[in-house]
Amino acid sequence: MIWTRAWALAFWAFAAASSLLALVYLAGFVQNRYAPSTIDSGLQIPAGEALVVNLGLLALFGLQHSGMARQAWKRLLPEPLERSAYLAATAAVLAVIFFKWEPIPDPVWFTRTRWPFQSLALVGAAVVVWCALSQGALHFFGFHQVWAYVHGRGYVPSPFKATGFYRYSRHPMMIGTLLFVWSTHDMTQGHFLFATVITLYVMLAVRWEERDLERVHGEAYRDYRARVRRFV
Repeated sequence: MIWTRAWALAFWAFAAASSLLALVYLAGFVQNRYAPSTIDSGLQIPAGEALVVNLGLLALFGLQHSGMARQAWKRLLPEPLERSAYLAATAAVLAVIFFKWEPIPDPVWFTRTRWPFQSLALVGAAVVVWCALSQGALHFFGFHQVWAYVHGRGYVPSPFKATGFYRYSRHPMMIGTLLFVWSTHDMTQGHFLFATVITLYVMLAVRWEERDLERVHGEAYRDYRARVRRFV
């Protein structure tokens, strides 16, 4: 049993570290800075081929990211490792996107004035980080589930409560994400494709997420949903 618990803790550490690294890399990938491969870097292939490849990569992300968040999938995994498995799989899919993405460099818009876009991107990133911290960093990375298992206890989810930006929007992290992916002074067709598909995914995913939250938290979440707007 001790080896099983040690393995669970080691897997959590791996999943948390890999997902944190993937999130940092994602920031550089989208903003075309500080990353070996970015959304507009690399050899150009015909636009039609690039479109097919990139849509396939984004579909893979959507299937993994949303499919593994559903209760039907969670029941297939050991409860202590649900969140850790989700984080590790997300990091793996993002890594595939980072290194298999095909640039489509034709411009949609371009301006030499960068600071308004960079400022909005920083605001978006700050909102995402703030939301994660307001939930508790250890909670966000699934530590509490594993820690309860290591100590031989069953994991009891915290009661529902809205803190920080969640008092004004039901999905502030999604707002921050969309601000970040759209805020660029040099919007290429490849970047536009990425931002558009992510936006469509967000609009669908929040509906599924809210159904799960209502199933878990019941009346508390229904009351919250009646009081607070979905976005703004």
